[in-house]
Amino acid sequence: MDDADHTFDKINTTFSTRDIRTVYSFEKLIGGGHFGSVRIAHRITDPEIKYAVKSILKENIKKDIKLLEEELAILSTVDHPNIIRYHETYSDFRYVHIVMELCTGGELFEKIVAEHKFNEQKAASLMRKILSSIKHLHEIGICHRDLKPENFLYATKSEDPEIKLIDFGLSKRWGPDDVEMITIVGTPYYVAPEVLRGHYDNECDVWSMGVIMFILLCGYPPFEGDNNKEIFKRVLQQKLEFDPEDWTDISAEAKDLITKMLEKEPAKRITAIDALNHKWFEKIHKDESLHKDVMHRLQQFRAPQRLQLEALKFLVSNVAQDVDFKNMLDSFRALDTENTGILSVKQIGESLKDDAGISPADKEKLMKELELFHSGKINYSDFLTTAIDKRKTLTMHNL
Repeated sequence: MDDADHTFDKINTTFSTRDIRTVYSFEKLIGGGHFGSVRIAHRITDPEIKYAVKSILKENIKKDIKLLEEELAILSTVDHPNIIRYHETYSDFRYVHIVMELCTGGELFEKIVAEHKFNEQKAASLMRKILSSIKHLHEIGICHRDLKPENFLYATKSEDPEIKLIDFGLSKRWGPDDVEMITIVGTPYYVAPEVLRGHYDNECDVWSMGVIMFILLCGYPPFEGDNNKEIFKRVLQQKLEFDPEDWTDISAEAKDLITKMLEKEPAKRITAIDALNHKWFEKIHKDESLHKDVMHRLQQFRAPQRLQLEALKFLVSNVAQDVDFKNMLDSFRALDTENTGILSVKQIGESLKDDAGISPADKEKLMKELELFHSGKINYSDFLTTAIDKRKTLTMHNL
């Protein structure tokens, strides 16, 4: 048995070695490449709920097993409304199978093109969500390293679906105290100049987001070329320009933010945190209040026993996909003023202060229970579990 086999044995202990085909039934193929394939699947016990299963051929990743370990560790850590939801992992003789949320709305640019309508206000709304997901990653010590339009999918084909960041295959856990990363990874149009130089940190993600924002507003990348070598040369050397023919109708605020995101020196580049506070986003009206039915469910929440909570969390993640999460998501965003993907009990308390529909005694009781149970911090999944309409979720069918 070689070192790679030992490594597979080691990570096998972190997920199920049960045959995935005894739990899931595979449907059609929706993607593939050298690494393996991605298929739609459903639990054998419930054909109505669909998942995406990424099946990675072990033989093809023996040299890159560390990347798989990193991807699985990251997937199990992230928790944000605009990041793909990870469910579980299985391993068999030939494959590692990663079960994730299924996004059916198509890639970022595909949907925009199909709609035949897109304006600066929509671009700002979209960029706020995308930057919020990147800020969440950076705050928990993760650098994505491969941000590009193909890695943003819409959750559904509805009129106003959520955007989801996917594919953490090149991502890396990185903190300010760690040494700079040196591995050259990414996609030509979106790769930051410092990545090409071989010394970089998580600011490379902000550069990639600047390129995406540039393309959203004008339809082409800021640094073009006939081949990769030419693209890389222009990324490193060419000055950022806004062609008046294409940018006359775009606001000065948008161009200012792009300029700060596409600063070639990473130390001078705007951070994801500061980008979210940029004046461009002030154009978007933001409702700071919780939706009434979400507030009512928060009021009714009583800290249950651990088993009950875990059961409800499981239903929220795996079964309640037909539940309309929009009101809850809008409320989460209204409370998440720092765009971290994590709420504090204090933030919820501040929102409760101005709600005349809840008595002072009920407010105090709710705050004590939330503080006791969640230790002052509530992530996205916790919030959904708390705020979901339990009568619609705890049906006999779902249970």
